[in-house]
Amino acid sequence: MRIHWALVVLSVIGTILLTWHLRTKDMEFLKPAGVILPPEDNGSEIASLQPEIDDQPEISDDIIPPESPNKIKEPEITKITESDLGDLEATPGLAEYREFASQNSPDRLFELSSTLRARGQFQRALLAIERVIDTSKADPESLSEAAKGIAALSPTLPRWSVDPTTEFSLNLHLGTARTPSESLKKTILDVALLIRESSGDQLDIIPIINSSDNPQAPENSPIALWLATSGDDPASSSVFTLRLSNDEAEFFPEISLAVFKAIRSHLTRLGYPPPIDLEESSRNLLSFRITRLMWREFARSLHKDKEEPDPIEREDGADTTEQD
Repeated sequence: MRIHWALVVLSVIGTILLTWHLRTKDMEFLKPAGVILPPEDNGSEIASLQPEIDDQPEISDDIIPPESPNKIKEPEITKITESDLGDLEATPGLAEYREFASQNSPDRLFELSSTLRARGQFQRALLAIERVIDTSKADPESLSEAAKGIAALSPTLPRWSVDPTTEFSLNLHLGTARTPSESLKKTILDVALLIRESSGDQLDIIPIINSSDNPQAPENSPIALWLATSGDDPASSSVFTLRLSNDEAEFFPEISLAVFKAIRSHLTRLGYPPPIDLEESSRNLLSFRITRLMWREFARSLHKDKEEPDPIEREDGADTTEQD
C-alpha cells in the first residue's frame, strides 16, 4: 500500500511541532537563568510619598479657559474717513489738517498723506506731511521721514504764493566788522533765495550786509545774522552770532544753519516745538524742517500791522490764503 507524499510531509511537520511544544512549554525565555528579578513597580510607592491635600480647589463649570492665541483679536486700526480728508473740492489752506494733527500721531498723518496721494490730492498730501514737522508729537525718526516726503512732493507742485501782493518782505541782515568778500556776498544771496524757495514764494528776502569796513579787524571776527522788517522801527528776529571758518566752501552751510537756528528760536516763542535731530545738511534744514505755514507765521509775527486774518484764530478754522 502506497501512502501519498502529502500525508508524509504533514506527519513529519506535525511530529516536529508537537515535540517542540512538549519540550519548551514550561520554559521562560524572557528571564535570565539563575537571576531573581525584583517585583514589578507600578508606581504605588511613589504615590504613597505624595502629601494628601485636604482642601482641594473646586473646579467650576463657569471657569472660561483662556482663548487660543489664534483667536486673540488684533486691535482695530481706524481707517482714514472722508471727514478726515476734508472737502476735496475746496482749495486747502496752509493750516489744513492742523486739528487732525493735534489729535493723531505722526503715523496717522503719513497714512492720511498716502490716502490723499491715492486720490490725486498731492497738494493736500504735502500739507498732511508738513503737519508732522510743525506739531509737537513727532520724534526724530518721524521728522526724518517727513522731510523725505516733503523733498519728494515739493518739486512736483507749484509754488504756494502766486500773488506778489500777498508776499511778506523781510531783510536778511549780516553784520561784520571787515569788508565782506565776494564769496560772503554770494553766500548771503544764496541763502536769501533758498528762503524764498522754501517758503513757496511767500517771503521776499532782501540780503543786506552791514559792515564797518575795519581793515584792522581780525579775519575770524564774529558776524551777526538776523531777519527784520524794513522801516524806521523794524521788528527783528533773534540775532545769531557765529565765526566763519577760513574755508569759503563752508560759508553756505555755516550761515544757513545760523539762519535756521535764529528762525526756529523765534518760532519756538510762537508756540512751535523746538527743533530736534539737526544732523541733516543746513540746506535741508531750511527747506524741509520749516514748513510753509511756519514761514508765513514767522513773517507775519514780524509784520504785525499786515492786514490779514490769522487762520488759527478764525471761528470756522479756515485759512484765508488761497492758491489758484
